[in-house]
Amino acid sequence: MFQKLKALSRLKKIGLGLAAVTLIGIAGSGNQPKADLNVQNASSKSVLGAQTVNEKPTPKAPVVTTKTTTETQIIPFDSTTVTDSSLPKGQTKITTTGVNGVLTLTYKLTYTDDKQTDKELIGQVTTTQPVTQVTTVGAYVAPAQPVCPNGTYVNSYGNTVCSPYASSSAPAGATAKCRDGSYSFSQSHSGTCSHHGGVAEWL
Repeated sequence: MFQKLKALSRLKKIGLGLAAVTLIGIAGSGNQPKADLNVQNASSKSVLGAQTVNEKPTPKAPVVTTKTTTETQIIPFDSTTVTDSSLPKGQTKITTTGVNGVLTLTYKLTYTDDKQTDKELIGQVTTTQPVTQVTTVGAYVAPAQPVCPNGTYVNSYGNTVCSPYASSSAPAGATAKCRDGSYSFSQSHSGTCSHHGGVAEWL
């Protein structure tokens, strides 16, 4: 029995030795088993496939462009009034018509990928000055016309004045009191109260 076990042990050793020699020969020849090559190729493909899936595309840099543009704005005109003593009081007229001005604005526009992303004011100039509107207001008041009980006459200056008349007090416009109590409206000393006893008092 012991001899049989010994014999089996020898056979196993011989078999292992042959297998080792076969493997060494194959390695030395530089050839790999086809099964090993297929496994390696599959592994390489898996790695390459994984790299392709995991790689992210490089983001595209935004395209930034600029340009300038102009816009105009209205400048409203101001208004003012002046007084004219030759124009009857209460009467008004526009002597200078107001005109709006024009303001020109220059902007810098920024576009990112053809979309406007910024608008910057870089200059402004008044291209048309506004004109102030002037309204003239009348201030002239005509003097009250005196009541002339004895009528009127035209003096040497060409002015129409009242003829002398008696009154309890000096009427508006009288220049002298005559000796007979009447009042004269003469605009010169010569001939004043000549038909009324002369001048009693100059007013």
